Amino acid sequence: MIDLSHYNTLRIPAKAKNLIEINSDTDIKKLPSENIIFLGEGANIFFKSPQLDQLAKINLKGKKVIKETDDSVTVEVAAGDSWHDLVTWAINHNLSGIENMALIPGKIAAAAAGNIAAYGQNQEDVFVKLSGFNLVTKKIEEFAKNDMQFGYRESIFKKKPLNYLITSVTYKLNKTAHLELSYQAARHASLIPTLQQIAKEPYTIKDVYNAVIKIRTEKLPDPKKIGTAGSFFKNPVTTRKHYEKLSTHVPDLQSYPVEKLKYDNIDPSAQSIKLPAGRLLDELGWRGKRIGNVGTYPTHALTVVTYPGATGQEVWEFSENMRADVKKNFNLDLEYEVVIV
Repeated sequence: MIDLSHYNTLRIPAKAKNLIEINSDTDIKKLPSENIIFLGEGANIFFKSPQLDQLAKINLKGKKVIKETDDSVTVEVAAGDSWHDLVTWAINHNLSGIENMALIPGKIAAAAAGNIAAYGQNQEDVFVKLSGFNLVTKKIEEFAKNDMQFGYRESIFKKKPLNYLITSVTYKLNKTAHLELSYQAARHASLIPTLQQIAKEPYTIKDVYNAVIKIRTEKLPDPKKIGTAGSFFKNPVTTRKHYEKLSTHVPDLQSYPVEKLKYDNIDPSAQSIKLPAGRLLDELGWRGKRIGNVGTYPTHALTVVTYPGATGQEVWEFSENMRADVKKNFNLDLEYEVVIV
């Protein structure tokens, strides 16, 4: 049995019967055709079960520019490369489109599968295609943007089990900066005030990059120092009428449009809006709360953290209590953002 404590940023002490390291095409071709869980940095996975069958860790590295024009650069990135390293590479080459997503933990494969987003920018917006190894046919297949079924923190790779290993993702980045500075949050730092602290106008993509890193460093835990998987839940979607009712009881409750990303089971013609789950949990006293070896971060109620000795069962009970509290008081269903296995 293999201890998985160091293979997930929540530091849950699960065990696996077998762990395969994927370092090359040869390793890929040897993969079994089913019953396998793929693992990258382990930054968005929750090992609820203390014992798992077989996992495969994606270590594929490298990036290459496959097309360059006067306006853009298209780059193919291996699935096991760090997302933040890609953002840093883009900044160093003065390429725009992902600077607001700096310091998001995880690998390229997870970024595409989870359709990450931050401060008004979305992975989906720069996505070109994804390459995946079909474990059954043993062939590489390509997924275009339309094939991915992108939604809010969703893609076809999260919506249903697929017998594919993501091998690389291709992105198109801009040579001309189109800064996205519209992100606002009443109770947390926003981009413009932070930019004003560290830089002068006209702002550059590197200024935005540094501002995002400053905000995330101050607001969120360092996975190297404390067990965490980032935001544990998605922000819930509800009707405007329900939001207006809640806002009379919850001060500074913001709302956000849902047009940018698609949401499952949401009528596009309805007046639906997204609410900040962290603010709702704040109101119920969950920020900084600790029960046994599990708690939430002192500056962000949406971030579940673990302490030495925490088990998957403890994390599950703690998070389910959070969901039950939000349901009871606000009649909203919190959906997990972490991948539960």
